[in-house]
Amino acid sequence: MGSRAPESGPEPTRCIALFAMKIDVSLHDDFAILTLKGEFDTFYCPNLIQEVEDQIDDGVNHIILNMRLVKFINSTALGAVIKVHKRCRAEGGDLMIGQPSPFVRDVIGKVGIDKLITMYETEEDAKKAVIKAINKTELAGDAPVEQQKVLITFSDDVRNQMLGAKKRAKQLVGTMNNVDGNHAIFTWSGEKDGISGDQAQQLFFAGSDVNLKFQVKMIKKGFFETVNKIESVEAGSDGLVKVTAKFDQIRDADRAALSQFAEDMAFLKQQLPGK
Repeated sequence: MGSRAPESGPEPTRCIALFAMKIDVSLHDDFAILTLKGEFDTFYCPNLIQEVEDQIDDGVNHIILNMRLVKFINSTALGAVIKVHKRCRAEGGDLMIGQPSPFVRDVIGKVGIDKLITMYETEEDAKKAVIKAINKTELAGDAPVEQQKVLITFSDDVRNQMLGAKKRAKQLVGTMNNVDGNHAIFTWSGEKDGISGDQAQQLFFAGSDVNLKFQVKMIKKGFFETVNKIESVEAGSDGLVKVTAKFDQIRDADRAALSQFAEDMAFLKQQLPGK
């Protein structure tokens, strides 16, 4: 295999002010930690649900709720926690609770939610568990790139307006099919956003620019971020498109690493039985 490119550390933490309750969001390569602070009652349920939806929109489906600083939680808030847990599961991820306060631990235990949502005594234990789960999922796949998520954005206002974006470029989540030192091939479905195959082709028309952010974890833990020129697009059913994008702007070290990776994988496929 080629040499690993430099790894990136956790992304900066941001804080969302929610009056009596706050959520600190710590972003990592593969998961997010949401630290809840204060009293978690009915009024703040939509904020938690929205934050989890934002994480899923950004391609993060494994989430840890650190609840060591939660002084109070009511029945409606417990329902919201169950709801976001199911949402993460529906996206192929998971939500777990790390370091619950004595009040939270007591309430969750009495209601029986700990039988549905895994709870860990410390945040570190929860981090180890989520990393283990992510690694297990990745190792179960047939290929190191196929089925990995790719985050997609457009720089121009026209296509962002087509997607209903107002304040900032809307981030789409696609599925990576293949990558080498020159190209990335991915699929994206507009079904969830009510976008037909014809409309999707207008978004990804040949010759236009598209920004991609993706991982190839056999090379590095961090993300590759590239500016690309779309070479071709094939339309399928339910608004699905298969896009081939040529790297226009990419770090030299990243291009070299991806080229070596593609060569190594081609060699391994020739050597493995049944390939």
